[in-house]
Amino acid sequence: MQIKDILIPGLATISIDASMVEAERILKEKNFRHLPVSDGTKLVGILSDRDVQRAMTVFFSPDNRPQGHIQKHKKVTEYMSSPVHKMKHTEKLEFLVRQMVNRKVSCFIIEDAATGEDLGIVTTEDLLILLLDLLEAKIGPLKILKRLLLGGSR
Repeated sequence: MQIKDILIPGLATISIDASMVEAERILKEKNFRHLPVSDGTKLVGILSDRDVQRAMTVFFSPDNRPQGHIQKHKKVTEYMSSPVHKMKHTEKLEFLVRQMVNRKVSCFIIEDAATGEDLGIVTTEDLLILLLDLLEAKIGPLKILKRLLLGGSR
């Protein structure tokens, strides 16, 4: 199986000049965990939901519960990861998975093998969904549910 077989096309990005407040809003609105950062011509970094958490200032409310907010001056460039990990859409899916594990990253930007155009993103969540689909097709959803509930491979 190749990456192009599972890729959902389209790539939402955020500007390199944007604030972390804006990044947090986009991640929440679109229910994303990763957001590529663009300088207008190319991708220069990736923001994750964990980066948003790092940018938060935590304080305690009057009822002593922790709350947080991001100061407006914090920019995405302060928190993004760089360089951007990319892979050609024609690569084998197994190679992508091994690279994610070896590099300890949770997403890769997928680019067109011929043009270099950014096509989309594949995340560990996408791969877990694919794994679940494959398991359900092979052994059935009820057996998977039983294994999850009982633990192990009973």
